[in-house]
Amino acid sequence: MTARPDVVYVLPDKMGGVFSVVANLLQHRAPDEFRYRAILTRNQLDRDTVSTTQLGADEELVFNYALPIENLYAVVRRLSRLVGGGPGVLVCNDFVELLLLTVVDPGRTVVHLLHGDYDYYYDLAAVHEPLVHAFVASSRTVYEKLLDRLPHRRDTIFWLPYGVAIPPAARQPSSGPLRLIFVGRLDESKGVFTMPEIDRLLRRDGVPVTWTIVGSGPAKDTLRTRWLDAPNVRWAEAATPSAVAALCVDEDVFVLPSHAEGLSVAAVEAMSVGLVPVVSDLPSMAELINGGRTGTTAPIGDAASFAAALAALAHDRDRLETMSRAARQLVIDRFDIRACAAGYQAIFSRWRELKRARPAHPRRLYGSRLDQPWMPNAAVKLIRSALRRT
Repeated sequence: MTARPDVVYVLPDKMGGVFSVVANLLQHRAPDEFRYRAILTRNQLDRDTVSTTQLGADEELVFNYALPIENLYAVVRRLSRLVGGGPGVLVCNDFVELLLLTVVDPGRTVVHLLHGDYDYYYDLAAVHEPLVHAFVASSRTVYEKLLDRLPHRRDTIFWLPYGVAIPPAARQPSSGPLRLIFVGRLDESKGVFTMPEIDRLLRRDGVPVTWTIVGSGPAKDTLRTRWLDAPNVRWAEAATPSAVAALCVDEDVFVLPSHAEGLSVAAVEAMSVGLVPVVSDLPSMAELINGGRTGTTAPIGDAASFAAALAALAHDRDRLETMSRAARQLVIDRFDIRACAAGYQAIFSRWRELKRARPAHPRRLYGSRLDQPWMPNAAVKLIRSALRRT
């Protein structure tokens, strides 16, 4: 009897956009030929907040590792056992599963998801390209930049929005202070330190606003200190997509002053209930702003421009409501998870035709003299741990 093929997602076990994307795809998939499995990777040397919700796969496993301390061959062997042999699809989202490809033939069709407009993702794709059978870009910007990097792979690079669930309830207008919300990881790359300055400028100009800050991260304590426990700011820990949607119903504007971003999952989720995005003018975010009909942009780090955009919305509530309706409709038209999940499943269904011969001798890309198949992992960890302490 032929074994039933499966789709194995490997992804970092941390709250954020990647986790939300995969969770949505798994939870809203239609029945097909596959069994779906998820392997959540946890680097024990990281301090990121791990996930707290189930992904919705038929099976979910956790993979612990400690790079760069461990012998990478030991890490690969353990991960390979969890992935198992084919047939089916291996969906790669980050480094450790791509590392696996350089050492072991997983016996599967490899699909690499690129989640953001970052050199990190493009570099991963370019370096591992000979071992990947198909690439999926979540935004038009990422798709076009990846085509520029890998023009010879045009036939196996796909542009597919990731999709979100469309909540039945939308936000309701309010005549009170403009209600602002930020959802995301609290670190400098998200531009979080710009927000207290935006708030200061709005207060100086007599524009009443409230803020809801949802998330956690290394900048949280510093951010709270800089905001000096302002009474118009409330704080919430990282929340599930459904909990975020419930919070967003009571807000007006989604603020994202990020320094770098892909097609923000949090922004799309906020827009799905009618929040108007005011975001940094990053290439991928242009797809959500839709020529200024659904939101507005400001230069990265320019608190004055963000404040001016927010003040304009506060003073023109008719415009705010028009943009709110347009934002929700854009998500319904382009990002309905039911249609988007079907697109990903259609690619997975082509696993037999997409698979091609693996290079006979893949180039070794990683490791030092301590990374050898025969080196005991315990000895490698001991040596590297001692070196890190010196």
